[in-house]
Amino acid sequence: MLERIIMAIVRINHLGPIQRMDLEINRFNLFIGEQATGKSTICKAVYYFRNFKEILLDYLYTIILAGTGENVFPKALNFQMKDAFIKLFGYSWELPDDLYIQYDFTEECSVKVCLKKEKKKYLSVEYSPYLIEQIKLIEREAIDYYNDCAGNEDISSQIIVEKRNFFAGLREKVFSLLEDDMMTYYIPAGRSMLSLLMNQKTKLNYDDLEPLNRIFMQRIESLQPKFANGVTQAHNFYPTGSRKFDVGKVSDEIIKSVKGEYFYQGSKEYLLMKETNEQVPINYTSSGQQEILWLYNELYALMLKDEKAFVIIEEPEAHIYPSLQKNILDFIIFYFNLTGGSVIVTTHSPYILTECNNLCYAGRLKKKSGLENGVEKIAGKWNYLDADVTNASKLKQTMKGTEIISLIDEETGELMAEKIDEISKEINKVYTGLFYLEEGL
Repeated sequence: MLERIIMAIVRINHLGPIQRMDLEINRFNLFIGEQATGKSTICKAVYYFRNFKEILLDYLYTIILAGTGENVFPKALNFQMKDAFIKLFGYSWELPDDLYIQYDFTEECSVKVCLKKEKKKYLSVEYSPYLIEQIKLIEREAIDYYNDCAGNEDISSQIIVEKRNFFAGLREKVFSLLEDDMMTYYIPAGRSMLSLLMNQKTKLNYDDLEPLNRIFMQRIESLQPKFANGVTQAHNFYPTGSRKFDVGKVSDEIIKSVKGEYFYQGSKEYLLMKETNEQVPINYTSSGQQEILWLYNELYALMLKDEKAFVIIEEPEAHIYPSLQKNILDFIIFYFNLTGGSVIVTTHSPYILTECNNLCYAGRLKKKSGLENGVEKIAGKWNYLDADVTNASKLKQTMKGTEIISLIDEETGELMAEKIDEISKEINKVYTGLFYLEEGL
């Protein structure tokens, strides 16, 4: 039997298409299902709660920088949590009365958002007792630090360093409390449309965009200058003593998959096409190229920084041929194993699911004595999935709400073959029926 490593648990009640679910979050998570089964809802809920530590840190830094005084918890923190919720999920009066979402970071630390019916659907943020206790202790430390520094106009380098170290210490305390030190990045669906919008900046009002799309586009803007000399030279912007991977091979793989090398020069984006050596503006490239371009570039930047992050990726397979779908998942897994980060992938593709099964198979054989080298020759050094840290689930809508069906065989650690491509079975069933009809059988 598998020994699953559980990072967190997300609990959802009456949000979007999801009626009720408790879902374990592992290091690698893959969700497949039809439209409107709740895949994006899960991703948004996870993203929302994983940003709690950044909201908490912003709150603590404000105490130090602005001196907000004592006994402001939880009012000030709750305001930011409610604001973030509304931006992602909409206003509370549009939501069902019994809605709640909860995230268990650890057994003792959890955050819950629900509606208070008696207060006209007023959003309420609740914290587990232990989390409240620990936040108050950290808050007390921040307040004491501010009081010690109040009136001190010394801006010497020593004081600046001391303040920076104190901030870093607070950050470590929060990360330790929640047992989570990873930033969270969201790579949304519809990336080809976002690419088009990026080239209409003069007409673009970021405030009108859905928050996750806006954040993604702003992150792209921050990364674009790193590619001024192309993908092959991007590593020069991230100096490091040594790397665990060959930047030449990885950048070549990106160019091969995208079918061109990405450049950002003079506020213009273009691909230097691999076959023709022609410069093509991004907005004139194919929808498939636009869909995958910044998926690759963002993951590559994280690799170059050697940043262990939690990355949520919606529909990596959109608008691309099945063989490339395999390559994209392999690239995601390469990032995952290389950095030790975490990933959520949502998909509609049985090809993604099949490749996931291959990677689970490779992970199982990798643990067997004498087979590791053989696995690496076939699949590559980093292309495998350990079933203990893998969650692969199918979401299905029923009369009772969203059903979560685990696709992982608890004995083998592989995906159950009969669950991988059920639609093909239906198609083959129709074909067989027509064949028998023609043959008079």
